[in-house]
Amino acid sequence: MKKTKLMLPLALLVSAAMPLSALADGHGKHHVDNKHRSDANQQRDEFRKPYQTLAFFGVKSSDKVIEIMPGGGWYTEILAPMLKEKGELVAAHYPMSTPSEYRKRSRVKFEEKLADNKGVYGNVTMADFDPKAAVDAKAMNADVVLTFRGLHGLQNGNDLAASFSQFNQMLKKGGTLGVVQHQAPEGVDAVATAKKGYLPKSHVVAVAKAAGFDLDAEAYFHNNSLDRIIVDGVERGVWALPPSLNVESDRDKEKFKKVGESNRMTLLFKKR
Repeated sequence: MKKTKLMLPLALLVSAAMPLSALADGHGKHHVDNKHRSDANQQRDEFRKPYQTLAFFGVKSSDKVIEIMPGGGWYTEILAPMLKEKGELVAAHYPMSTPSEYRKRSRVKFEEKLADNKGVYGNVTMADFDPKAAVDAKAMNADVVLTFRGLHGLQNGNDLAASFSQFNQMLKKGGTLGVVQHQAPEGVDAVATAKKGYLPKSHVVAVAKAAGFDLDAEAYFHNNSLDRIIVDGVERGVWALPPSLNVESDRDKEKFKKVGESNRMTLLFKKR
């Protein structure tokens, strides 16, 4: 692997609380009016650091961006206004042909969210993301592909390698892939830790490299040394931590609140 460039100074220029105008291609234009976002979602900004993350990934308002498995649209709320005027956002969601009722409901709720606020989401393009099928034509020729905290699910479905292959196909030559993922310690079994929501960085990098990507840069602002979920063998995995706090006792909830959110890797890959 080529030597990884350290891009932390760029990333640190943008604080988690800073408005998305900081991403305006060096200009002071505002891309986001947060009035369409719930208070609960905005409170996650402190921990998910979306503006700092997108700045690190180099997302520009003129880019074509593919958001992989957008779930309920937490990041879509930020990306859609940013890309509305000059760029394009493609939400690559679960296909309605999926046998999973949960995934069907997720897709339906996401589309309802978009339909209920066309002023914000009217220019978002829907596409299917199915690693077992061909890449949806609407998700091709992209500048940037983004995936947030979802690789463990792809690993659990034995779809991780196929997914990275699709990410590569979606991108122009030289395009970039931004990954945020709960990070397991090195030396653990990726198949086992994926069931708890985590993957080792070396595993993700190896799968990406095999799919035609080079690791271009890494940031550390999502690291949390207090996260010992994998080391301590916590049964509920990452879902024991905030914001889920999926544990039985109030004592455990207080314990994991003090830990905070998961230790996460933040990786920027470039298509060869």
